[in-house]
Amino acid sequence: MGNNRNKDMQRTELLVQVARLYYEHDLSQNEIAKKINLSRPYISKLLHEAKQAGIVKINIEDPVMSENWLERKLRVYYGLNKVIVVPKVEDINPLQQVGEAAARYLNSILKNGDVIGFSWGETVYECAKALPKRDDLKDMIAVQMCGGVSNIKRNVYVSEITKAFSAMLNSAGYVLPFPAIVDDKKIKEAIDKEHTMTDVLRYAQRVNIAIVTMGKFGEQCALARAGYLRPDEISKLRQRGAVGDICTHVIDSGGDICDPDLDVRTVAVPYEQIKRIDTRIGVAVGESKVESILGALKGNVVNVFVTNENTVDAIRDAKPEIFE
Repeated sequence: MGNNRNKDMQRTELLVQVARLYYEHDLSQNEIAKKINLSRPYISKLLHEAKQAGIVKINIEDPVMSENWLERKLRVYYGLNKVIVVPKVEDINPLQQVGEAAARYLNSILKNGDVIGFSWGETVYECAKALPKRDDLKDMIAVQMCGGVSNIKRNVYVSEITKAFSAMLNSAGYVLPFPAIVDDKKIKEAIDKEHTMTDVLRYAQRVNIAIVTMGKFGEQCALARAGYLRPDEISKLRQRGAVGDICTHVIDSGGDICDPDLDVRTVAVPYEQIKRIDTRIGVAVGESKVESILGALKGNVVNVFVTNENTVDAIRDAKPEIFE
């Protein structure tokens, strides 16, 4: 027990030392690495850990809510409330970067009584993890807005997201313990009558802030890998113009539901209801998500968009007129 305590203390001392050298003495990561005989990537990791542990707290005052030209072009073209484009930073997972940026924005708008709705996915999970603990907020609720997936190798953090939001916001948390898509409309109708589903839908009616990701579409998308969409269904959906999904609702390039027959078997808060939520934060990273992102933006499914520079570069290639 004593050994563990000593190790924890030594780790904390190292984090404080590195943070002071970087933030107070303005040493570069390379200079710190040489000074304390550690690798530069490890210094980067320690700095990130110091922020996660609350040793370093960064407060950026932006009284004019400044934005760069990429953010402004996207915001104006699609009539969004806010666009955040995260700059390229080496040695940090881009999903983590975007999740943390979304968390900073979310934290800046939270108030007592908010009901936070969310989809699943790694970027949403990174957002939930990066939220600071808010013991000052009261009467908060966190609710999952779509059914989950299983049987895939890559974790999409269905239950972990609810736990993280509940812990950080000191809120009640509600999960949707059903599959994302069921085989038959009658099964969906039966699920809609389950008390768990009715509870979630009741709280979903009160969601005023949603955070969702724009999923890609194809043989490697989460819905396909989980077995909810067969190869022949994927082919048929492609022919109908499917480009991605929002909260497991499969959409086309205009941001409309691609296949109404599939959608009635989808276990999620109704698509049109999601579009009526006051603040709808969309987070997405990667060239493979561009079609889905553009569909969601065109369909006004989200009104706040958080991404990174690499993804915006891919958006510029796909739709250069946005940035003219």
